[in-house]
Amino acid sequence: MADRTGWQGAVESELRAVGRELAVPPASDLTAAVRQRLEGQTAGRDMPTVGAGALRRQLRWRTALVVVVALLAVLIAAPQGRAVIIHVLRFAGVELGQGPGPVPSPRSSASLPGERRMSLEQARRQVSFPILVPAALGRPGEVVVSDGGRVVSVIYRRAPYGLVRIDEFAGHLDQVYFRKFVPLSNAAKVEVNGLEGLWIKGPHELVYITRNGYSATASARLTTGNTLIWGTSQVALRLEGDLSKTAALAIASSAH
Repeated sequence: MADRTGWQGAVESELRAVGRELAVPPASDLTAAVRQRLEGQTAGRDMPTVGAGALRRQLRWRTALVVVVALLAVLIAAPQGRAVIIHVLRFAGVELGQGPGPVPSPRSSASLPGERRMSLEQARRQVSFPILVPAALGRPGEVVVSDGGRVVSVIYRRAPYGLVRIDEFAGHLDQVYFRKFVPLSNAAKVEVNGLEGLWIKGPHELVYITRNGYSATASARLTTGNTLIWGTSQVALRLEGDLSKTAALAIASSAH
């Protein structure tokens, strides 16, 4: 495990620990136990007398449980199975998946629902969370409010690093705002202002998730450069651009 980086290695380590504690009975033992119960050989010895209907329901439930546990054990043991189990991770309102994402829209047409361009001051009056602006980049050249004030995008088109975009949204960890499709080995934990953040290397597919939990297909696109995700108690942020980790962390640290 020493050669694995990012969250994938940590998750696999935890799953292995769980797998070592699982005890799945052999198939032959399960068959014998079911046959004994059906023939009534155990009645009056190791279980109370129950009606035929209740016994059948109990057998079905226990058989299903053993099947689930056995399947989990197989998944943990096989690399392909581990990939299924760790298919999804969530961090600060962003969900990461390893599978292929939706077909990206043309770069010029990809958009969030209900986008409205306005000044920074107007945007701050429109949303319920604070909009943070990084001092390292100065005043944004463009501010876009989307989906009825659910997301604010602060955009710099002439930054020293080229195009830089910061998507900001309320910091509710029980909601998903964006879904990314990226190899989890490309994601690594970082520290931003003393809090945990997530650094993702390389372009990847991104799609916006609506209030109802559906993918907004018109928003599907390929990101630019690298991504940094972090948050405060009130707002979560997703910084995207052709940035090094050092530059991205400096920008994030200057956001207020």
